[in-house]
Amino acid sequence: MSKCWIYHATKEPQIIEDDEKEDFLSEGWADSPAKFIKTTDFGVDPDDAVKVQQLGETIEGVKEMANGSLNLDTMKDKELKKYAKKHFDKDIKGRRDKLIAQVEALINGYSS
Repeated sequence: MSKCWIYHATKEPQIIEDDEKEDFLSEGWADSPAKFIKTTDFGVDPDDAVKVQQLGETIEGVKEMANGSLNLDTMKDKELKKYAKKHFDKDIKGRRDKLIAQVEALINGYSS
């Protein structure tokens, strides 16, 4: 079972099991913080469609990275390598435990 972050306009984000997601969504939660962010908080003019799109894509990328980091132990070797490449532009080598350690190091800001 995998986990994910869930967000609300007035409550703190939570980590939940994927099978709980639909219940949370029906109660006003969202699977991305983008729904609750004001573009002006990031210095982006809401009328600038390109910048709004870029901000949304950036937020979605961070969301994907955060959710992935919750589920490293459920990923196969190929998925761990793909995750490192996608989110950190790093090619990692090894087998399961070594790959997980390398991805964790990247998440924590250490070079692999």
